[in-house]
Amino acid sequence: MPRYFFHVIDGRFIVDRDGAQLADLQAARVMAIQTAGEIIQDAGREFWDGSEWQMHVTDEGQKTVLKLSFSAKEMD
Repeated sequence: MPRYFFHVIDGRFIVDRDGAQLADLQAARVMAIQTAGEIIQDAGREFWDGSEWQMHVTDEGQKTVLKLSFSAKEMD
């Protein structure tokens, strides 16, 4: 099974050194959404400050195969 890595960029680069062995790219998509959801939930109110963060999913060769971008802002 291939291994995928889920790196986060939010003003700093957080490297996923362990990755996860997953069946295929579809499974990596599912895990990327689940992981991003957990990050958003953990961020709480800070997520709504308007700053953008990204998740880059790479394969074992460190080729980016998925890129997710997020930001949210409360409007006055």
